[in-house]
Amino acid sequence: MNPLEEARRIAAAVRELPEVADVHGGEFGRVATLGAGGRVGGVRVTDEDVTVGVTVRAPFSAGDVAAAVRAAATSPGRPVHVLIADVEVPAAGEPGPENRKETVS
Repeated sequence: MNPLEEARRIAAAVRELPEVADVHGGEFGRVATLGAGGRVGGVRVTDEDVTVGVTVRAPFSAGDVAAAVRAAATSPGRPVHVLIADVEVPAAGEPGPENRKETVS
């Protein structure tokens, strides 16, 4: 799998995590994978490692978020670094991630 395809796969998997609001490119968009056919912000895939930047939902545990992102990223043979770049705080009266209900339509 080429780096751009792998970055797209990782971004999609990480966005599915309940504690993650979205992937995040970090300061100046430095966390990104570039390749023929596009750019994936929030995930940098190199031969040596993978870095995933995220915006998390409050309240959160940094250790739990990092473990979940690493599990979702699954990049055998390379370490996965997690950058918590931003925090999304629920508006007053909005349920936190632990109280959200999935709706099926």
